[in-house]
Amino acid sequence: MTTYSGNCSRSLAGESVGVLDTLFEKFCIWMKNQLLKIRIHQERRQLQSMSEAMLKDLGISRADAMREAQRTDLPTARLTNR
Repeated sequence: MTTYSGNCSRSLAGESVGVLDTLFEKFCIWMKNQLLKIRIHQERRQLQSMSEAMLKDLGISRADAMREAQRTDLPTARLTNR
């Protein structure tokens, strides 16, 4: 049987919690970016389905709307880094 001797330093335990916090933060950033990908994809589909009048109001040509709708990248300004 193993018993706890009390020799585990507090800093070691603190580092373990710090690692978990870091992993959790990275997971949250990843999840936010995944949701952002979905949102941007939906926005681009909506842009593609807009009428000529709506596009004109936005100052976008049909060709520009189609080009944007076909993009698969993410705008870096909208990515979550923290």
